[in-house]
Amino acid sequence: MKQYILNFTLLLLTLNLFPQAFINGSFEINDANNTDQINLSNSALNTMLKGVTAFGSYGDVDIINSNLYGGSGAKHKSWYIALTGGKTDIVALKLVEPLKQGKKYSISFYDRKDTRYLANYIQIGLSTTNDSIGTKIYTTPTLPTDNIWTQRTFTFVAPNNGQYITVLMPIGDIGNWINIDDFTFTNVKCDNELKITTSENTVIKGNPVTFTVSGGGNYNWSDNQIITTTNENIFSVNPTKNTIYTVTSNITGCPILSSTIAIKVFEPKRDSIITPAKKIIDTIIKEPRFVKFNKRKLNGRKYKVQEKIEVTAPTIKINIYDKNRVDGDIVSVYLNGQLIEENLLVTKTKKEITINLNNGSNILVLYTINVGRIPPNTAALEINSLTKRKITTLISDFKNSGAIEIIYNAENLTNNKTPLTNYNFQH
Repeated sequence: MKQYILNFTLLLLTLNLFPQAFINGSFEINDANNTDQINLSNSALNTMLKGVTAFGSYGDVDIINSNLYGGSGAKHKSWYIALTGGKTDIVALKLVEPLKQGKKYSISFYDRKDTRYLANYIQIGLSTTNDSIGTKIYTTPTLPTDNIWTQRTFTFVAPNNGQYITVLMPIGDIGNWINIDDFTFTNVKCDNELKITTSENTVIKGNPVTFTVSGGGNYNWSDNQIITTTNENIFSVNPTKNTIYTVTSNITGCPILSSTIAIKVFEPKRDSIITPAKKIIDTIIKEPRFVKFNKRKLNGRKYKVQEKIEVTAPTIKINIYDKNRVDGDIVSVYLNGQLIEENLLVTKTKKEITINLNNGSNILVLYTINVGRIPPNTAALEINSLTKRKITTLISDFKNSGAIEIIYNAENLTNNKTPLTNYNFQH
């Protein structure tokens, strides 16, 4: 207890020097008695850990200082905590004072996965209370790494005057675990947007195109046809076919940003009419209507089934929309390998699609065309029913696509007097 009081006193002295900080971002101020505290209820955690409030639906947070969960101990000093998935565990980390709405901030933290447990993306929110998720401000762009602490740094504009940073793993359940540690405010200057402008969106085959990139730095391109760099932010390409180019910014200490642009290529001998480049407005190239599809990949990308549902109606309606911050996500929607909606801009307005199901398993995939300003691509998927309404959020990027499996059993239709036409998963 003496050490607890000493740590808290030192923290207060530090906070007088730095006006914005976490009360207990490294979880060192605790009353755990130098022993791992596993599967704590919300009330037990809140009593034991200063400046941290747990309010998940189940309550199963761990306070750990050993190397038994993830191959090593804490990232910073002695202690870290572990959370379960699917909103069963949520913690609110209290700040010294409320953030100022409209002001830009940068936060750094670490996550890690234990090889024995599944783990998913972390979502960060800003809340005005310690018992609500608040407004989402960040989602980790990649999955955590087995037995290795990964630093996450992101910059955001405060959407409200919240005094609590909320942390959760929205996907998964009580059987999924992730370790987190060392939440701090940083002074790194980071851009929050990356843009590509081009000399032409449509060119004759063989002619060069120039890209100018603004924002970020340390650029990487998804296509190896980038052949010339005039200076640090001007690039030249010589495309031979219709191509979607993606550039990412990788500045140490800043979030990874990405931007996408499409170039259309005409061949004079094959195309009788060439539309002048200045009249071309669209910068998105339409995907082929049929692609390679198997049990693991669609169009060369792996897809992951994030939800499974059973329905008793052969035709259902789905809605796709963004239930959080609209940042320019664009997806194409495939059902069993067939394109049913192309280049859909995900906004607050729900896009309704009617789909006809095969008997048995049906795979619905959201295929990323643009990850928007805040990777990865996140889209809410609503499947409506006469008796139920649920929503799930599918997460996709340029390497992996989010998917949902819809199982229709025609034999059960005559035995079910209330056909299911609307399902809605909330995560």
